[in-house]
Amino acid sequence: MKAWLIPVLLFFALPAPILAGPIQVGQPLPEITIPQKGMMVPDYEVKEGRMIFKKGGSINYQAWHSKEMTGRVRTVYHMAARDGVDEINASYIDALVAESLPETLPDAPYKTITILNLDDALWGTRGIAKMRLEKSQKEFPYARYVADEKGTAIEAWGLKKKESAVIVLSPEDRVLFFKEGKMTSEEIATAVRLIKKELGLP
Repeated sequence: MKAWLIPVLLFFALPAPILAGPIQVGQPLPEITIPQKGMMVPDYEVKEGRMIFKKGGSINYQAWHSKEMTGRVRTVYHMAARDGVDEINASYIDALVAESLPETLPDAPYKTITILNLDDALWGTRGIAKMRLEKSQKEFPYARYVADEKGTAIEAWGLKKKESAVIVLSPEDRVLFFKEGKMTSEEIATAVRLIKKELGLP
């Protein structure tokens, strides 16, 4: 074998490097704007320390920017608009609810932001998925719900289709935790612990 071929063959024998995606723990979340439909804005009132959807109220939409809630701790919960995807990380959402985090008032220091990728919906199901999202907004008016019709987030953040992703952000928009796909019980505990640490909770 010719000597010059050896380094070439060795190069191709090495495993391909894993390229880092746009979302990196410890780094700022890449900024995006979702103009259509965007963030849901429900009619609400405050009763007994929590936001309540007004009887006979409506839901409007406005453009959503990823830095819209800078200054608060956040979970960005990204989902494909497909049956069963909401169950992939339902245990994480249940864990957040169980912690009774301070998120029920308009100026609360913590918020959960759910982004539904309507661009990943099966043909003929987009309207149904959006109706379900609006139903969730009425049930939890203190949470943020964003309808992403063009798949802006999945493209900018390098996410997979037909999947669920969880991103925990610091008040400075720094990524504290990121997981695409089903979270393990250890990962759920880690994400919750990071949120509570940022909020100064025991």
